[in-house]
Amino acid sequence: MNFREFFEKKAWKAKKADVIQFWQNIKPNLPIQMEPVSATHKGTRFRSDGIRITGSPQFINSVLSRIKDIIQLQSGDVRLDVEYREIENKEGDTTPSTQEYVFYVHLVDKNNDFVPKIPKPKKL
Repeated sequence: MNFREFFEKKAWKAKKADVIQFWQNIKPNLPIQMEPVSATHKGTRFRSDGIRITGSPQFINSVLSRIKDIIQLQSGDVRLDVEYREIENKEGDTTPSTQEYVFYVHLVDKNNDFVPKIPKPKKL
């Protein structure tokens, strides 16, 4: 590795063949290890443990049926934050008649759930 390559190093990315091999060889039924997000967290949860599934309701529902263990992660300390909705087609979409959906799930730490609301001043 030369000096330029060292400083321009890209984030790690597995090759397709390696991913498929890993997926085929991974031990089945591993316990789900999902770290909760703080309830006071603001902004994107992109770098947090969570799942996003996109596609038709049939596809999303079939995947959800395989990951029902996540429901059991909800307890007194953490709650599930879920969203299931239709995605609005953007202008210029090549498939405007296709209905597309998205499902998200994250765990949220209830211990940080209290966020005081500051009253807004009344307009005169």
